[in-house]
Amino acid sequence: MYVVRAVYAVAAATLVGALVTIASNISFADQFIPGDVVVYRIGDGSSLLANTGGAVFLDEYSPSGILVQSIALPSVASGANQPLIASGTAVSEGMLTLSTDGRYLLLTGYATTLPASGSLSSTAGAMVPRTVGRVGFDGSVDTSTALADFADGNNPRSAVSTDGTQLWLGGAAGGVRYTTLGSTSSTELSTDSKNIRQVNIFDGQLYISTQKGALRVATVGTGIPTTAGQSITNLPGFPVTGTPDAFVFADLDGAPGVDTLYVADDTTAGGQIQKYTLLGGNWVASGTIDAANVHGLTGVVSGTAVTLYATTSGIDGTSGTLYTFTDTSGYDGNASGAVNTLATALTNEAFRGLAMAPVGAVLPTPTPMPTPTPTSGSLACVGDCSGSGEVSVNDLITMVNIALGSSPLSVCVAGDADKSGEITINEIIAAINNALNGC
Repeated sequence: MYVVRAVYAVAAATLVGALVTIASNISFADQFIPGDVVVYRIGDGSSLLANTGGAVFLDEYSPSGILVQSIALPSVASGANQPLIASGTAVSEGMLTLSTDGRYLLLTGYATTLPASGSLSSTAGAMVPRTVGRVGFDGSVDTSTALADFADGNNPRSAVSTDGTQLWLGGAAGGVRYTTLGSTSSTELSTDSKNIRQVNIFDGQLYISTQKGALRVATVGTGIPTTAGQSITNLPGFPVTGTPDAFVFADLDGAPGVDTLYVADDTTAGGQIQKYTLLGGNWVASGTIDAANVHGLTGVVSGTAVTLYATTSGIDGTSGTLYTFTDTSGYDGNASGAVNTLATALTNEAFRGLAMAPVGAVLPTPTPMPTPTPTSGSLACVGDCSGSGEVSVNDLITMVNIALGSSPLSVCVAGDADKSGEITINEIIAAINNALNGC
């Protein structure tokens, strides 16, 4: 018994070095606060903003515009994570979305170091893959998805997800696409529109915005498709002119389904948030809100009122303002007025898109149950990858490899105690304790 414990103690000590390695590969931040808004920022405040690239940050603001924290995206490769930088002058880049399960923020950039040798947007995807970033509600950063066929030779702009693993993408070339976390290639879903501004999902439907052709805000197929050959269809009644960027749907009439749409149009009348209402099967204009050069847009519904948050990058993409406006006109009411300023970007910084802060899964109150006999994949004993009823040295090594990104989570689901989709340092420590003291 003492020999066995000694072996585990040595293994645990050896794993301390691995934990240090994991810590150096993971960007730690405080957990996001529900109700806050998160802004995609380009620029570190010291280097001039240029088309050769700048560092990317996610800035969390309170609803009153107080900066809560800033999370840096990696600018160099580390473990499975790739760099995620962005052009300092491309207004159309940097859309930010919240996954439909509410747990992750999704964003895009370029998988190369700073500075690039020339304009980032003109680089071939084979030479400079386009990165998809996923930031969890706990501040964890995953940039392991670097795609050679996404926005090839042009701007990556937007990504959205249902669960943090399935990803839908849009950029200035290659159309709307589908892939999964950690992939190196993607599937083009439709050839109807090659130049996409934002992709987003509302009420079980995939939507895009574009400023090209006879489409502006449109559906992609039916539901949330993952295969090629989909049709992109402009919303009935929605105009085929204008310059839409980000958009937000809401349900304000009390009946199932979205019935209200807010669209950020960055150039019409100098920039405005446009409101539309679904009436008789068509989307009908229901007023505008003045918002100079508006680009990003998100919102929160409370009853029949909608609190909107928006961003602008300025005319040339090298500045930034965070706006807010509360529309109390309700369903089919006429929105009017002008946005209020919450925050502005500092020198050599610019704002791009924004989204509401992600939140962790709300777990139900557990019902007392008899202690089960451990089985394969059971979470009764954290780290018992094989379901043997104990945690072995190999189990600990497997968990470390998963945390480093060199093994998939599927080889040790028992290590993911909080069902977050990843292995954390705290879970490895819990597994070490189980190995030393028994399950």
